[in-house]
Amino acid sequence: MPGHPRKKIEIIVEAPLQRSILDWLGSQGVKGWSLLPRVIGGGQHGERSGDDVTRAFDNVMIVAVTTEPVARQVLDGFHQRFANAVAIVYVSDVEVARPGHF
Repeated sequence: MPGHPRKKIEIIVEAPLQRSILDWLGSQGVKGWSLLPRVIGGGQHGERSGDDVTRAFDNVMIVAVTTEPVARQVLDGFHQRFANAVAIVYVSDVEVARPGHF
């Protein structure tokens, strides 16, 4: 069975912004998403270890699979809409078995 090409969007952002980003993704045509509730990592600005007891500074990862036009719209509009967010956004090629779900 051949796969069907789609785009995977991954957004790593501070947890307090997740609801507004999820709502915005829906308004852009993203049909569904998955949320990884606690993302730990390091990079140019140091480490995020997730050691904060309040979890106010935790990062989350939002993952969505969609069509190329929708992914392009999200990628092009994200930092305009969330200009002050500390976020990493990337898009990659994937194949799905059931294209109607995306």
